[in-house]
Amino acid sequence: FHRAPFHSMMLAAFLALLSGIVVGEELYEIRGTLQIPRGSKPSNCRLVINGGKHVGIPYSNGKFIIQGLAPGTYYLEVQSIEFDFTPVRVDISARDKGKVRAMTADPMRKKERIPYPLNLRPIGQTQYFEKRKPFNPLSLLANPMVLMVGVMMLVMLMSKMIDPEELNKARKELHAQRQQQRSGGAGAAAARGSSTRH
Repeated sequence: FHRAPFHSMMLAAFLALLSGIVVGEELYEIRGTLQIPRGSKPSNCRLVINGGKHVGIPYSNGKFIIQGLAPGTYYLEVQSIEFDFTPVRVDISARDKGKVRAMTADPMRKKERIPYPLNLRPIGQTQYFEKRKPFNPLSLLANPMVLMVGVMMLVMLMSKMIDPEELNKARKELHAQRQQQRSGGAGAAAARGSSTRH
């Protein structure tokens, strides 16, 4: 007996909410086509808007439609395991009843206007590994171990090129010079000692 007013209130609230949605802000869509090379499936790609707030999956022919978008600015990315796409900035106008304007949004590239509906092509294949650089012999010179080995080999080579007799002669001369320096130093010290005694 007392449930009828409650049900009436719930129904009225639901109708009010529904009417608010109907007369609320009009929603629009973003549509276009992914130009995928033959042999690849468009279904392996995802169209992500604003980091995942809206996600779209292209049809088998590459066409896509992302619905339920209010007027505003959106950042559209194509996520693919095979190809890289340039991100796109999409502006949906509220004054022009959902008119869409789009341009590239890659900070490393010059911004360009994109016709609508969007026609998105990959800019290259996804690189998961860094390409190996070709071998450069000059790069070995920057290796400290290689430099040490090179110096040791140079010393060994130079020692073999010197005449043994000349090497012995140079050693004897060096030894004689050291002996003279020692004897001269000892004589000077003795002279100082004798002068202090007197």
